[in-house]
Amino acid sequence: MTTICIDRDGIIAYDGRETQGNRILRDNVDKKHNYCGRVFVIGGDVGQMPAFMDACIDGGSDKNFECSGLMIENGQVFEVFSDAVPIEWSGEPMAFGSGCDHAFTAMDCGLSAKEAVKMAAKRDACTGGKIRAFKAG
Repeated sequence: MTTICIDRDGIIAYDGRETQGNRILRDNVDKKHNYCGRVFVIGGDVGQMPAFMDACIDGGSDKNFECSGLMIENGQVFEVFSDAVPIEWSGEPMAFGSGCDHAFTAMDCGLSAKEAVKMAAKRDACTGGKIRAFKAG
C-alpha cells in the first residue's frame, strides 16, 4: 500500500512504492494527483482511484473503496477514508496506509511528516522508494 502523513506544520509526505500483493512494482510513483481543481494524495487500489476521487468531490459514497488519504480544496485540507466523505483536517498529525502506525509513532516523537515516512519505510515492506513532501494549502 503506502504511507501518507501530514504533520502539525501542514507538511504532507508520502512514499513512492507501488505494490501488488507481496510484489514491489515500482518505487517512484507520485501519489499526488491534481484532479478537478483539487489535490489528492491517496493510496490504495489504483483501479478505484478515479471513482474514489469523484466520490470525494460529491461528498461521499455508499460504496467502501480501498483507498484513503488527503484532499486539498481551496487551500483547506480534508482527510478521506474508504467512504470518501471528506473530513476537515484537525491540525493534528495524521497518517494513512500500511505504514501509518510507524508514522504516527514517529510524529508523536517529534519527527516531521517526511521523517515519519522514512521511519515507516524501515519497518513496513509496502512503504518505500522515493519520498516526496510539500506544504499543504
